[in-house]
Amino acid sequence: MKFYLILLLAVGYMCSKAFKFEKVSRLEAVTLPFYAFWMFLANFTWNWKNVGIMCALCIVAVCLGWYQTRNAELKETTRFDKHGRPIKLLKKGKAYNIGWFLVFLVGIMLEAVAEHGIGFQMILEKLQEEVERDLFIFKYFSTGSTWYLWELSAVSNLACTYFLEKKFPNLRTAFKRTSKTKTSEDK
Repeated sequence: MKFYLILLLAVGYMCSKAFKFEKVSRLEAVTLPFYAFWMFLANFTWNWKNVGIMCALCIVAVCLGWYQTRNAELKETTRFDKHGRPIKLLKKGKAYNIGWFLVFLVGIMLEAVAEHGIGFQMILEKLQEEVERDLFIFKYFSTGSTWYLWELSAVSNLACTYFLEKKFPNLRTAFKRTSKTKTSEDK
């Protein structure tokens, strides 16, 4: 019973973060998706069946990444981080949470097909893994997933970042080093 309560609280906390303005993180928006993409390539077995699944999954992941940006809001600040990048605040919104849940469901469906079925306990374990990965960044590097879960994670996150940059053209400056001098307040 404690496990269910803790998992429910963790999901609630994670979902509530989407409704608050948080600093845009290069690690979450760029580094982790490229790491997931690299892991996808490292685990992918090249054959016609997998290539077909990969292409279909790529389309689904891009659509989910686009959907997650639907009601995102960006707030500009006048501060800079320690690397000279402007600090921007992003509120992801309800569509992000729905998209995250849909990514999770697609992953569960893929697991069910690959494993020829799935049980309630396995669903809870996968949910726990996903919540831990979102709450504790280091867990992202320690999970062993199949190629299709790495692809789903990589493509949906990269698409989300891409569509956020299209929606907010000045967001890209939060990911690149700038020549602007930091003030003593920003150090």
